[in-house]
Amino acid sequence: MTPRKKNSSYKPILTHAMTIQPAISIKSISKSYKLYQSRYDIIKEFINPFGRKYHKKFDALNNISFDVEKGEVVGIIGKNGSGKSTLLKILNSVVSPSSGSFECKGRISALLELGGGFNMELTGIENVVYLGAIQGFSKKEMKTRLSQILDFAEIGEYANQPVHTYSSGMYVRLAFSIAIHIDPEILIVDEALSVGDIRFQKKCYRKIRSIKDAGKTILLCTHSTSVVKEFCTKAIWLHDGIIKEQGDPLFVIDQYQAFMLSQNIEANANQLVSNAFKLSSPDYISLKTQFPNLVWQRIDNCDQYGTRQVEILSAVLTDPKTNKNIHQIIGGELLKLILWVYAKEDVIKPEIRITLDGQFNNSIFKLSNKLYAQPIILKSGINQLIAIDFEFPHIGNGSYSLSFGVLSMFDNNELQLHWVHNGIFLEVTNPNIIYQSGSQIILKNAKFSVINQK
Repeated sequence: MTPRKKNSSYKPILTHAMTIQPAISIKSISKSYKLYQSRYDIIKEFINPFGRKYHKKFDALNNISFDVEKGEVVGIIGKNGSGKSTLLKILNSVVSPSSGSFECKGRISALLELGGGFNMELTGIENVVYLGAIQGFSKKEMKTRLSQILDFAEIGEYANQPVHTYSSGMYVRLAFSIAIHIDPEILIVDEALSVGDIRFQKKCYRKIRSIKDAGKTILLCTHSTSVVKEFCTKAIWLHDGIIKEQGDPLFVIDQYQAFMLSQNIEANANQLVSNAFKLSSPDYISLKTQFPNLVWQRIDNCDQYGTRQVEILSAVLTDPKTNKNIHQIIGGELLKLILWVYAKEDVIKPEIRITLDGQFNNSIFKLSNKLYAQPIILKSGINQLIAIDFEFPHIGNGSYSLSFGVLSMFDNNELQLHWVHNGIFLEVTNPNIIYQSGSQIILKNAKFSVINQK
């Protein structure tokens, strides 16, 4: 009898480990659509005896391949139209790929487009049973989960009303609650969560975190780079149907933000100022002569309101050391915001106010000339430049925006003359790990120690 070799059990263990399959495997997936200018072109192409084409081919996805291991949380980012939602619909078998293949190991629960999968004529409770049946649950099994689903969704008496009477927020609440309460092994979430209110969003992300901690696989499509940094173990950047980068979330987000920042600068260079002033106007020519290195921000496409007795025509955020535009900062820099203002009448002692807003429009700080007792007079019928010099605070990395406006007091009430929401966007990108928290003031100096009890 041949003696048993030492460590003879090692080979089968290795072989078993090598056969472990990823939770999601995507092989060379492409998806193309035919785009027609009208419905009649579809008919003409169908009956044309010579095979003439009346459509344009659009490649939503082009040869996409990647694997998602069990327990991974993968964030998919990219601008609108990059193919993110198409990919998730393919994985959930809502649409079929034009070529390639994919395989998912485990029960999938997906929250895709708003109201997707609902029968609009059924009530909320009936839809719980209906969607559960699609996932293979019996009516009895779903009824045991019903109270948990409705408690999380917080839709109250609307649970007994037809779904077509729901608001967009109610759609999201019920759809997400169903998705997380059917014990998914793979959870796929599209941008639908952005519809809910902030409190419910936070509640959902707490639940997603608990699913993550339970070792489930999550595929998350979002525009929020901070969500990807905080929740995901891997990031994939899709652009025009192809994978631009994938891997470590911090690296991929940095590459994506740098790209989007360069795109915004290029767009601003082509759309310099408000339509109120043409590039050939004497006012703009004078401005370019005075500040030859600056690209002035177009603000006519921003949300804005006010009486318009004063109008902010354009704005620019600069680095006073270089006198050039600045859009990416670390924190602690001295900055200068210049507002190009036109007053239709004299305004004595107006308030010039700016705010820094985080990605959820939470206010980070506010500056006002009144707080610093620095009065300004706006003269009627002339263009004036108002400069605000300030030190940018040390805050967590992420996307931020500056809003600004001119206010005055009338009958002891605050009157908005012109307010511009999110007029200038900027990115904070400090490489230090303490700045990875996002949208928070960071204290540079803190000390942690253990004091032994005597």
